[in-house]
Amino acid sequence: MKKKADREEILLRRLRLTGSVSLGEAMSLFDISEATVRRLFSELEASGAVVRCYGGVRLAAQVAGYSFAQRELEFRAEKIRIGRLAASFVESGDTIYLDSGTTILQMTLALNERILRGEFETLNVVTNSIANVTALTPGKNCRVVLAGGEYSPERRDFSGPLTEGCLLPFHFSKCFLGADGLTPQMGFCSDQISISSLNALVLGHSTRCYALLTSAKFGRNSLISYALPGGVYALVTNAAPEGELREAFDQAEVRVCVPKSGLED
Repeated sequence: MKKKADREEILLRRLRLTGSVSLGEAMSLFDISEATVRRLFSELEASGAVVRCYGGVRLAAQVAGYSFAQRELEFRAEKIRIGRLAASFVESGDTIYLDSGTTILQMTLALNERILRGEFETLNVVTNSIANVTALTPGKNCRVVLAGGEYSPERRDFSGPLTEGCLLPFHFSKCFLGADGLTPQMGFCSDQISISSLNALVLGHSTRCYALLTSAKFGRNSLISYALPGGVYALVTNAAPEGELREAFDQAEVRVCVPKSGLED
């Protein structure tokens, strides 16, 4: 019984540091079989301490609540690589929309490096995120527009009817959206109804939509969907989806963009 309790405590400690633990990582950590790890996961899920995610588990508290500062630390290296790749898709003359969230913030930071290098003759950036605005350097070649509305201090963003009203006149050559979960059935989904509604509106006003998220969110159902797998132009992630999820993207002919492993953090 003590060994089981020790495993649970070690696993929960690891989850607090990394955000999620895969089946393979738990097998290596404890040197136990797949069946034993699955039992461990099931027992912790039944206790309410964790929830299942794609290929593993994550802390249940991270689903119920949201902390921007905490999320920034989770899968940081993966988010940096995703962000750099997504920023490379922005072209001079674009009018783009940047969603809120920590993965999009890494894209914003990478995009700002390109702005400072003078890579754009003109660029218009519209966002609902205070974090993104703070990370950008506006100037004569880069116009930055913040869409206001009801402010969420936890997410550092605006949403709701006022924000949607601000965005109605715009058409975006490209939009870059995040997600709290992704499944073949629900597609890209959010834990926030107002954010999902906002993303659906932006998607309808965009020529191309790039969805940015880490593979830790694959297989996770969130509260409400804003687009099915075929509703976006490309998925930008750190690891290609597999199984049913991969089939959904293949059938919809959606591009899956994964950074080269050699990119520096």
